[in-house]
Amino acid sequence: MLKLSLSPPGPPGPPGTAENVAFSVRLGNNSPKSGTPIPFRDVIYNGQNSYDPKTGFFTCEHPGVYEFEFHCTIYESAASLDLLRNGDLVLHSFTTRQSGYITASGSTFIKLEEGDRVWLVANSGGNGLTRDSFFSGHLLFTE
Repeated sequence: MLKLSLSPPGPPGPPGTAENVAFSVRLGNNSPKSGTPIPFRDVIYNGQNSYDPKTGFFTCEHPGVYEFEFHCTIYESAASLDLLRNGDLVLHSFTTRQSGYITASGSTFIKLEEGDRVWLVANSGGNGLTRDSFFSGHLLFTE
């Protein structure tokens, strides 16, 4: 018979803040311009204020692996959306012109260093984005 002995747990570690890095934002009453960062202005959650609703940029303060996702509802328009890191394309999503509503969405993991920036751009169809379109991201783990 195998006998296990358990020792008491060690003391708690110092309080951390990296686990609070997360944001979720909605477009709201905003009509983005094609080719520029989309400023999602309705803030649902913005732990540590790493997302700037005025500029549309998420700025990394804690290096690690992050998950980002977006779901953009477009009304009667074709649209092309890009997720960028420091100006480099990470993810591309597009729709074709249809009547009614259609969704362009994407989700990915990105390794970020301190100071890296991530944002979403509507290359075309930005004026068809509806107020319920959203963008979110959170830290999965530090490295």
